[in-house]
Amino acid sequence: MSNTPLLMVTGANGFVGYTVLVGALKAGYRVRAVVRRQAAIDTISRGPSVQERLSNGLLTFALVLDNTIPGAYHDAARACSYIIHTASPLGTTPGDLVSQAIGGCKAILEAAEATPSVKRVVFTGSNASIRPWDRLFLEHPANQALMSGRGDEVPALTAETRVPTQPTLSEDALGWHKYVNSKIAAANFLREYTTTDGFQSAHFSIVDIMPAWILGPNELVKSKQTAFNGSNLILSWLFVDLRMAPMMGLPSDKDIPWLPETVHRDDVVECHVKALEIDKVPGRYRNFLLSSDTPTGPVFMDAIDTVRKNFPREVAEGRIPLAGKLDTIPYKFDVTCTENDLLGHPFRPYEQQVIDTVDWYLHLED
Repeated sequence: MSNTPLLMVTGANGFVGYTVLVGALKAGYRVRAVVRRQAAIDTISRGPSVQERLSNGLLTFALVLDNTIPGAYHDAARACSYIIHTASPLGTTPGDLVSQAIGGCKAILEAAEATPSVKRVVFTGSNASIRPWDRLFLEHPANQALMSGRGDEVPALTAETRVPTQPTLSEDALGWHKYVNSKIAAANFLREYTTTDGFQSAHFSIVDIMPAWILGPNELVKSKQTAFNGSNLILSWLFVDLRMAPMMGLPSDKDIPWLPETVHRDDVVECHVKALEIDKVPGRYRNFLLSSDTPTGPVFMDAIDTVRKNFPREVAEGRIPLAGKLDTIPYKFDVTCTENDLLGHPFRPYEQQVIDTVDWYLHLED
């Protein structure tokens, strides 16, 4: 077992962290899951997919109480060949999200520098890092052009698209706005790091993975009450009268369209695990954008036809009440590089994301 590569995964009790952890275990890695609290270890340990790996020692744990202090991850990274850093502040996290996001990335890089066995570090970023906050609003010129059929005027967003780090927000700014700005700042921090002399001679390479809204089953969620607390929120309108406007600082009674940036959970896991294969995904620094149904994205309301076709009884019984709506602003993404160089196949379509997420939700406890 000592010859099996050891992978450190941060944020291992989160939706992305846990599913990546499980995917890595299934792919044959030993995993050291890094979390901040003993309660998170207990939560992970109850996951059905990790039971066998716990008993045979393939899954171990490390506690890092504060990931922004110098040397935070040094002990946890010891003897690791790879690191996947999924831990990141959310829009509901108190404090300065930009400094927290950058501080976490910096601590991971310091641990990699101090650990000669590390070959590659994979960061879980976000597609939020390649577009500024105002691009989320219908009034943005690019969105207006796409809505009016003038898509040729709008350049496609790719994993190489750059957005300047945004001005500091006030303490009472929207959490979602703070989150977007933190993702932009963290991505720029990584890019700047890769231009330094230290990285040019470093013993490890870097991959930044930028997923859209991640849809799919979450094994750690046990009840319908908490099913939509994470990125599956984007499908909650099938069951409740979802109002996205408050997230944008708008009145709750205002209907606003949303950018249809979604990706299947399984594609996110597959991309993270495949990113560890240096021979198959070469390069010192690579960026990959994850989003389905490109170039313009899916239409959110198409989910209605999907659930009526695949869950007719549940719709008839009112278990899928189709209570809300979510209109769509077309986007323009190019994920060719990800599908060709990393994933190896087209992204699973929005239709499959809806089917798998709704089926999982229906089997949760009320």
